[in-house]
Amino acid sequence: MLAKIAGLLDRAFFRSESLHPDVVLALALAGPVIDGLILFRLAAAELLLIALAIGSVVHLLAAVLKLRLGTSPILLAVIGVALCGPLTAPLWPALIALGAAAVEPFRSRFWPGARINTGVLAYAVVFLASHGATAAYQRPGSSLLFPEPIAQWSMFYGGSGHFVEPITLYVGNVAGPVFATSLLAVAIGLAWLWYARRLSVVAAAAFLLAGVAISLGLRWDPVFQLDSGPAWFVIGFAICDRGRLPEHDAARPMLAVAAAVIGIGLRAAHLYVEALFIAVAAVEVVYAVSAAIAGFVAGRVRLSRSRPIAGTESPAV
Repeated sequence: MLAKIAGLLDRAFFRSESLHPDVVLALALAGPVIDGLILFRLAAAELLLIALAIGSVVHLLAAVLKLRLGTSPILLAVIGVALCGPLTAPLWPALIALGAAAVEPFRSRFWPGARINTGVLAYAVVFLASHGATAAYQRPGSSLLFPEPIAQWSMFYGGSGHFVEPITLYVGNVAGPVFATSLLAVAIGLAWLWYARRLSVVAAAAFLLAGVAISLGLRWDPVFQLDSGPAWFVIGFAICDRGRLPEHDAARPMLAVAAAVIGIGLRAAHLYVEALFIAVAAVEVVYAVSAAIAGFVAGRVRLSRSRPIAGTESPAV
Protein backbone atom coordinates (compact mmCIF):
# COMPACT_ATOMS: atom_id res chain seq x y z
CA MET A 1 0.00 0.00 0.00
CA LEU A 2 2.75 2.41 0.99
CA ALA A 3 4.65 1.49 -2.16
CA LYS A 4 1.63 2.38 -4.30
CA ILE A 5 1.23 5.71 -2.52
CA ALA A 6 4.92 6.45 -2.96
CA GLY A 7 4.69 5.57 -6.64
CA LEU A 8 1.69 7.84 -7.11
CA LEU A 9 3.46 10.73 -5.38
CA ASP A 10 6.53 10.15 -7.51
CA ARG A 11 4.46 10.36 -10.68
CA ALA A 12 2.56 13.42 -9.41
CA PHE A 13 5.69 15.40 -8.55
CA PHE A 14 8.15 14.23 -11.18
CA ARG A 15 6.17 12.58 -13.99
CA SER A 16 2.82 14.34 -13.74
CA GLU A 17 2.12 13.97 -17.46
CA SER A 18 2.01 10.19 -16.94
CA LEU A 19 -0.98 10.45 -14.62
CA HIS A 20 -4.44 9.67 -15.91
CA PRO A 21 -6.01 12.86 -17.38
CA ASP A 22 -8.90 12.69 -14.90
CA VAL A 23 -6.46 12.57 -11.99
CA VAL A 24 -4.66 15.64 -13.35
CA LEU A 25 -7.93 17.53 -13.71
CA ALA A 26 -9.16 16.45 -10.27
CA LEU A 27 -5.96 17.73 -8.63
CA ALA A 28 -6.33 21.03 -10.48
CA LEU A 29 -9.91 21.41 -9.22
CA ALA A 30 -8.94 20.57 -5.64
CA GLY A 31 -7.66 24.08 -4.85
CA PRO A 32 -10.78 25.99 -5.96
CA VAL A 33 -13.06 23.44 -4.31
CA ILE A 34 -11.22 23.56 -0.98
CA ASP A 35 -11.18 27.36 -1.10
CA GLY A 36 -14.94 27.42 -1.75
CA LEU A 37 -15.56 25.10 1.19
CA ILE A 38 -13.53 27.40 3.43
CA LEU A 39 -15.26 30.58 2.25
CA PHE A 40 -18.87 29.39 1.91
CA ARG A 41 -18.85 26.34 4.19
CA LEU A 42 -22.21 24.51 4.37
CA ALA A 43 -23.62 26.09 1.21
CA ALA A 44 -20.54 25.01 -0.74
CA ALA A 45 -20.62 21.52 0.80
CA GLU A 46 -24.24 21.04 -0.28
CA LEU A 47 -23.53 22.04 -3.88
CA LEU A 48 -20.44 19.84 -3.97
CA LEU A 49 -22.42 16.83 -2.74
CA ILE A 50 -25.04 17.41 -5.45
CA ALA A 51 -22.35 17.46 -8.15
CA LEU A 52 -20.52 14.41 -6.77
CA ALA A 53 -23.69 12.36 -6.30
CA ILE A 54 -25.15 13.02 -9.76
CA GLY A 55 -21.78 12.76 -11.49
CA SER A 56 -21.01 9.47 -9.75
CA VAL A 57 -24.36 7.93 -10.75
CA VAL A 58 -23.84 8.90 -14.40
CA HIS A 59 -20.23 7.65 -14.31
CA LEU A 60 -21.39 4.30 -12.89
CA LEU A 61 -24.14 3.95 -15.50
CA ALA A 62 -21.67 4.75 -18.28
CA ALA A 63 -19.34 2.07 -16.94
CA VAL A 64 -22.17 -0.49 -16.75
CA LEU A 65 -23.25 0.35 -20.31
CA LYS A 66 -19.61 0.33 -21.42
CA LEU A 67 -19.83 3.84 -22.81
CA ARG A 68 -16.59 5.56 -23.66
CA LEU A 69 -15.78 8.60 -21.52
CA GLY A 70 -13.47 11.42 -22.57
CA THR A 71 -13.60 12.97 -19.10
CA SER A 72 -15.25 11.68 -15.96
CA PRO A 73 -18.82 13.02 -15.61
CA ILE A 74 -18.01 13.66 -11.95
CA LEU A 75 -15.39 16.29 -12.82
CA LEU A 76 -17.59 17.96 -15.43
CA ALA A 77 -20.48 18.10 -12.96
CA VAL A 78 -18.20 19.81 -10.43
CA ILE A 79 -17.03 22.34 -13.05
CA GLY A 80 -20.61 23.22 -13.94
CA VAL A 81 -21.82 23.51 -10.35
CA ALA A 82 -18.69 25.50 -9.40
CA LEU A 83 -20.09 28.48 -11.31
CA CYS A 84 -23.33 28.60 -9.28
CA GLY A 85 -23.88 31.05 -6.47
CA PRO A 86 -23.86 29.61 -2.93
CA LEU A 87 -27.53 30.55 -2.41
CA THR A 88 -28.76 28.90 -5.62
CA ALA A 89 -31.83 26.71 -5.11
CA PRO A 90 -30.75 23.01 -5.27
CA LEU A 91 -32.83 22.32 -8.39
CA TRP A 92 -30.58 24.37 -10.67
CA PRO A 93 -27.21 22.88 -9.63
CA ALA A 94 -28.81 19.44 -9.91
CA LEU A 95 -29.91 20.17 -13.49
CA ILE A 96 -26.45 21.55 -14.33
CA ALA A 97 -24.72 18.50 -12.88
CA LEU A 98 -27.09 16.15 -14.70
CA GLY A 99 -26.66 17.96 -18.01
CA ALA A 100 -22.88 18.18 -17.71
CA ALA A 101 -22.53 14.54 -16.69
CA ALA A 102 -25.11 12.98 -19.02
CA VAL A 103 -24.04 14.76 -22.21
CA GLU A 104 -20.37 13.76 -21.89
CA PRO A 105 -20.79 10.02 -22.70
CA PHE A 106 -22.81 10.88 -25.81
CA ARG A 107 -20.31 13.55 -26.85
CA SER A 108 -17.46 11.07 -26.47
CA ARG A 109 -19.33 8.34 -28.35
CA PHE A 110 -21.00 10.21 -31.18
CA TRP A 111 -19.10 13.49 -31.48
CA PRO A 112 -15.55 12.98 -30.17
CA GLY A 113 -14.26 15.82 -32.32
CA ALA A 114 -16.38 18.33 -30.39
CA ARG A 115 -13.98 19.70 -27.81
CA ILE A 116 -16.77 21.12 -25.65
CA ASN A 117 -16.64 21.43 -21.88
CA THR A 118 -20.09 20.12 -21.03
CA GLY A 119 -19.87 21.57 -17.52
CA VAL A 120 -19.64 25.15 -18.81
CA LEU A 121 -22.21 24.40 -21.51
CA ALA A 122 -24.71 22.99 -19.00
CA TYR A 123 -24.26 26.01 -16.75
CA ALA A 124 -24.84 28.44 -19.63
CA VAL A 125 -28.01 26.64 -20.74
CA VAL A 126 -29.48 26.48 -17.22
CA PHE A 127 -28.48 30.08 -16.48
CA LEU A 128 -30.38 31.30 -19.54
CA ALA A 129 -33.33 28.96 -18.98
CA SER A 130 -33.67 29.98 -15.33
CA HIS A 131 -33.35 33.70 -16.13
CA GLY A 132 -30.23 34.00 -14.00
CA ALA A 133 -31.43 32.02 -10.97
CA THR A 134 -28.01 30.34 -10.72
CA ALA A 135 -26.38 33.71 -9.95
CA ALA A 136 -27.56 33.74 -6.32
CA TYR A 137 -24.39 35.06 -4.72
CA GLN A 138 -23.47 35.92 -1.15
CA ARG A 139 -20.44 37.36 0.57
CA PRO A 140 -18.46 34.90 2.69
CA GLY A 141 -19.84 34.94 6.22
CA SER A 142 -23.19 36.41 5.16
CA SER A 143 -26.48 34.68 4.42
CA LEU A 144 -27.92 37.49 2.30
CA LEU A 145 -28.01 37.84 -1.46
CA PHE A 146 -25.28 40.15 -2.71
CA PRO A 147 -24.08 40.98 -6.25
CA GLU A 148 -20.64 39.87 -7.35
CA PRO A 149 -18.03 42.60 -8.12
CA ILE A 150 -18.62 42.87 -11.88
CA ALA A 151 -22.39 43.26 -11.34
CA GLN A 152 -21.75 45.94 -8.70
CA TRP A 153 -19.39 47.76 -11.02
CA SER A 154 -21.86 47.64 -13.91
CA MET A 155 -24.84 48.77 -11.83
CA PHE A 156 -23.27 51.51 -9.71
CA TYR A 157 -19.84 52.53 -11.05
CA GLY A 158 -18.98 51.72 -14.66
CA GLY A 159 -16.10 53.08 -16.67
CA SER A 160 -12.67 52.84 -15.10
CA GLY A 161 -14.08 52.82 -11.58
CA HIS A 162 -13.19 50.08 -9.13
CA PHE A 163 -14.25 49.74 -5.52
CA VAL A 164 -12.60 46.49 -4.42
CA GLU A 165 -8.87 46.22 -3.85
CA PRO A 166 -7.09 43.88 -6.27
CA ILE A 167 -5.73 41.80 -3.39
CA THR A 168 -9.30 41.19 -2.12
CA LEU A 169 -10.36 39.97 -5.55
CA TYR A 170 -7.22 37.85 -5.76
CA VAL A 171 -7.90 36.15 -2.44
CA GLY A 172 -11.60 35.77 -3.29
CA ASN A 173 -13.23 37.14 -0.16
CA VAL A 174 -16.11 38.51 -2.25
CA ALA A 175 -19.50 37.39 -3.48
CA GLY A 176 -19.36 35.11 -6.49
CA PRO A 177 -19.51 31.54 -7.80
CA VAL A 178 -19.14 29.00 -5.04
CA PHE A 179 -15.86 27.43 -6.17
CA ALA A 180 -14.40 30.21 -8.29
CA THR A 181 -14.24 33.50 -6.38
CA SER A 182 -10.55 33.20 -5.52
CA LEU A 183 -8.14 33.94 -8.36
CA LEU A 184 -5.35 32.65 -6.12
CA ALA A 185 -6.97 29.21 -5.80
CA VAL A 186 -7.76 29.11 -9.52
CA ALA A 187 -4.19 30.16 -10.36
CA ILE A 188 -2.81 27.30 -8.25
CA GLY A 189 -5.03 24.86 -10.12
CA LEU A 190 -3.98 26.25 -13.51
CA ALA A 191 -0.33 26.18 -12.47
CA TRP A 192 -0.73 22.47 -11.78
CA LEU A 193 -2.31 21.97 -15.21
CA TRP A 194 0.66 23.76 -16.76
CA TYR A 195 3.11 21.61 -14.78
CA ALA A 196 1.27 18.52 -15.99
CA ARG A 197 1.53 19.85 -19.58
CA ARG A 198 -2.25 20.16 -19.77
CA LEU A 199 -2.52 23.97 -20.02
CA SER A 200 -2.17 25.96 -23.23
CA VAL A 201 -0.07 28.98 -22.35
CA VAL A 202 -0.71 30.43 -25.82
CA ALA A 203 -4.48 30.39 -25.29
CA ALA A 204 -4.13 31.89 -21.79
CA ALA A 205 -1.86 34.66 -23.10
CA ALA A 206 -4.26 35.35 -25.98
CA PHE A 207 -7.17 35.76 -23.55
CA LEU A 208 -5.12 38.03 -21.30
CA LEU A 209 -3.96 40.28 -24.14
CA ALA A 210 -7.41 40.44 -25.71
CA GLY A 211 -8.97 41.16 -22.33
CA VAL A 212 -6.57 44.01 -21.67
CA ALA A 213 -7.15 45.40 -25.16
CA ILE A 214 -10.95 45.32 -24.94
CA SER A 215 -10.86 46.84 -21.43
CA LEU A 216 -8.58 49.70 -22.49
CA GLY A 217 -10.61 50.21 -25.65
CA LEU A 218 -13.76 50.64 -23.55
CA ARG A 219 -11.83 52.76 -21.01
CA TRP A 220 -12.26 50.28 -18.20
CA ASP A 221 -9.74 49.34 -15.54
CA PRO A 222 -8.13 46.18 -16.97
CA VAL A 223 -6.83 45.08 -13.56
CA PHE A 224 -10.31 45.11 -12.06
CA GLN A 225 -11.80 43.37 -15.09
CA LEU A 226 -9.20 40.59 -15.27
CA ASP A 227 -8.39 40.09 -11.58
CA SER A 228 -11.28 37.64 -11.55
CA GLY A 229 -11.38 34.10 -10.25
CA PRO A 230 -14.58 33.21 -12.15
CA ALA A 231 -13.17 34.47 -15.45
CA TRP A 232 -9.94 32.49 -15.22
CA PHE A 233 -11.75 29.43 -13.88
CA VAL A 234 -13.90 29.09 -16.97
CA ILE A 235 -11.09 30.11 -19.34
CA GLY A 236 -8.55 27.82 -17.71
CA PHE A 237 -10.71 24.71 -17.44
CA ALA A 238 -12.38 25.11 -20.83
CA ILE A 239 -10.55 27.28 -23.35
CA CYS A 240 -7.00 26.56 -22.12
CA ASP A 241 -7.36 22.86 -21.28
CA ARG A 242 -5.35 20.90 -23.86
CA GLY A 243 -7.73 17.99 -23.41
CA ARG A 244 -10.53 20.20 -24.75
CA LEU A 245 -8.64 22.30 -27.29
CA PRO A 246 -9.01 21.96 -31.07
CA GLU A 247 -6.37 19.98 -32.90
CA HIS A 248 -5.40 22.99 -35.02
CA ASP A 249 -2.94 25.16 -33.12
CA ALA A 250 -4.15 28.39 -34.74
CA ALA A 251 -7.69 27.81 -33.47
CA ARG A 252 -6.64 27.82 -29.81
CA PRO A 253 -5.76 31.51 -29.43
CA MET A 254 -8.63 32.36 -31.79
CA LEU A 255 -11.17 30.85 -29.39
CA ALA A 256 -9.56 32.62 -26.43
CA VAL A 257 -9.66 35.99 -28.20
CA ALA A 258 -13.29 35.47 -29.23
CA ALA A 259 -14.26 34.59 -25.65
CA ALA A 260 -12.48 37.69 -24.30
CA VAL A 261 -13.97 40.12 -26.82
CA ILE A 262 -17.51 38.78 -26.45
CA GLY A 263 -17.48 37.86 -22.76
CA ILE A 264 -15.78 40.98 -21.45
CA GLY A 265 -17.36 43.32 -23.97
CA LEU A 266 -20.87 42.32 -22.86
CA ARG A 267 -20.27 42.76 -19.14
CA ALA A 268 -21.91 46.17 -19.00
CA ALA A 269 -24.96 44.91 -20.94
CA HIS A 270 -26.58 43.46 -17.80
CA LEU A 271 -24.90 40.08 -18.27
CA TYR A 272 -22.01 40.82 -15.89
CA VAL A 273 -19.46 38.07 -15.22
CA GLU A 274 -21.84 35.42 -16.55
CA ALA A 275 -21.40 36.89 -20.04
CA LEU A 276 -18.00 35.20 -20.18
CA PHE A 277 -19.44 31.83 -19.17
CA ILE A 278 -22.02 32.07 -21.95
CA ALA A 279 -19.41 33.31 -24.45
CA VAL A 280 -17.08 30.38 -23.73
CA ALA A 281 -19.90 27.86 -24.18
CA ALA A 282 -21.04 29.60 -27.37
CA VAL A 283 -17.61 29.81 -29.05
CA GLU A 284 -16.91 26.16 -28.24
CA VAL A 285 -20.21 25.03 -29.74
CA VAL A 286 -19.90 27.29 -32.80
CA TYR A 287 -16.36 26.09 -33.46
CA ALA A 288 -17.34 22.43 -33.04
CA VAL A 289 -20.28 22.78 -35.43
CA SER A 290 -18.17 24.73 -37.94
CA ALA A 291 -15.41 22.12 -37.79
CA ALA A 292 -17.94 19.32 -38.29
CA ILE A 293 -19.47 21.05 -41.31
CA ALA A 294 -16.04 21.78 -42.78
CA GLY A 295 -15.03 18.15 -42.29
CA PHE A 296 -18.21 16.92 -43.93
CA VAL A 297 -17.75 19.23 -46.93
CA ALA A 298 -14.08 18.26 -47.27
CA GLY A 299 -15.06 14.58 -47.17
CA ARG A 300 -17.64 15.07 -49.90
CA VAL A 301 -15.10 16.88 -52.06
CA ARG A 302 -12.54 14.10 -51.63
CA LEU A 303 -15.19 11.51 -52.43
CA SER A 304 -16.26 13.31 -55.60
CA ARG A 305 -12.66 13.63 -56.76
CA SER A 306 -12.03 9.93 -56.19
CA ARG A 307 -14.93 8.90 -58.43
CA PRO A 308 -14.08 8.38 -62.12
CA ILE A 309 -15.66 10.77 -64.59
CA ALA A 310 -18.41 9.19 -66.71
CA GLY A 311 -17.02 7.79 -69.94
CA THR A 312 -13.46 7.55 -68.69
CA GLU A 313 -13.70 4.13 -67.10
CA SER A 314 -11.26 1.57 -68.42
CA PRO A 315 -13.01 -0.93 -70.73
CA ALA A 316 -13.46 -4.40 -69.44
CA VAL A 317 -10.97 -6.93 -70.82
